[in-house]
Amino acid sequence: MKTRYWIGLICLPFLIQCTDNSTIEKYQFVPLDTLVYNSLLVELGEMLFFDPRLSLNNSVSCASCHNPKLAFTDGEKSSLGIHGRRGKRNSPTLWNVKNQDKFMWDGGIKSLEIQALVPLQDTNEMGGEITDLFPKLSNVLLYDSLAKILFNRSFDPFVLTRALSAFQKNIFQENSPYDDWKKNGLILDSALVRGANLFDDVLNCANCHGGVGFTNNSLQNNGLYSVYEDQGRYNITGDSADIGKFKVPTLRNISITSPYMHDGSLETLQDVIKHYSKGGEVNGNKSPLIEAFTLSKKEEADLIYFLKSLKDKNLAN
Repeated sequence: MKTRYWIGLICLPFLIQCTDNSTIEKYQFVPLDTLVYNSLLVELGEMLFFDPRLSLNNSVSCASCHNPKLAFTDGEKSSLGIHGRRGKRNSPTLWNVKNQDKFMWDGGIKSLEIQALVPLQDTNEMGGEITDLFPKLSNVLLYDSLAKILFNRSFDPFVLTRALSAFQKNIFQENSPYDDWKKNGLILDSALVRGANLFDDVLNCANCHGGVGFTNNSLQNNGLYSVYEDQGRYNITGDSADIGKFKVPTLRNISITSPYMHDGSLETLQDVIKHYSKGGEVNGNKSPLIEAFTLSKKEEADLIYFLKSLKDKNLAN
């Protein structure tokens, strides 16, 4: 163990003891990948992720919309923020975000550090300016003490965003039945193989949902609507060719991250397959990759079996 880790872990129990009553009990989520980040920084990010004091009225935490038990989603079409306000879009999973280079459904943010500032300041989410959080958070002795250990500075927006980013980049795992098959040749049911063949070679879903992350991280119009109320990427670029384009999401853990699409408008995997099987709605910006197809009941069952095989084995059904 490196010296800086050792010092941090020795100091941590003392810091917890001397922290005032504002210290909260945090969810015991074990980071899945600590190869890159200082483990103490990840620990700080984890505490912040579950701390409702990051919201203007101390009622909403990052975990309110990104529940670990739901692969860091919330099961809602759009999330509830402060004062019961609804967010504008569906909360995407944070699984494997360390392998992504675009954030938010419209791809308008390029780093996790900057992304953290968006929900903090959205009036429908956590509700305040970043300056509203300080000195409220910097007065928490534990946070300020850890900031000094890690960065030799007081707890401030720099430390906040770096810690949250470090924690989220550790929400990473490739530990599903699909991975058992691809890495170890273990097949629990031939439906997985048949479904994977449909996904990769027959329907060509892997054109957008390829690789180990099951996303190419691009922005596409998938024909969800003929007319888009939320115009997606266009809101960032002002280019009419971008109307209706949204980030291609990862399919890992898709069986427990419903509802689907940027607005949560599709409730089930069957609904998603139905949308794509009809070739989507007529829209001038729709990706040419979206083409109608027909599946038998058995083929649809195999495809859904494959999609369900992407769920991490550490997550409950």
